[in-house]
Amino acid sequence: MNNKLKIKNDQGIEKEYDILFSFESDNTGKTYIAYTDFTKDENNIIKVYSSIYEDGNLSKVDTDAENQIIEEMLNTISETAKTKYQIINE
Repeated sequence: MNNKLKIKNDQGIEKEYDILFSFESDNTGKTYIAYTDFTKDENNIIKVYSSIYEDGNLSKVDTDAENQIIEEMLNTISETAKTKYQIINE
């Protein structure tokens, strides 16, 4: 897996995303991937998407439990980055 991801939408339009991280969950045995195109929502927060990654294919995360696992990993990585690096808002 490289650091870029291309996904086609329902209309066949391809969009490129940057991979933030991937990990395998001990709880589910599945590999998850988080990615972004750095667009922001109405609160000026960067949108992050996630999927199940298996055999080079992406599939939808269906359950609240899986979404919670991904959110916890994102929060852990975010807190680690804040501790390790000085975040400067410009």
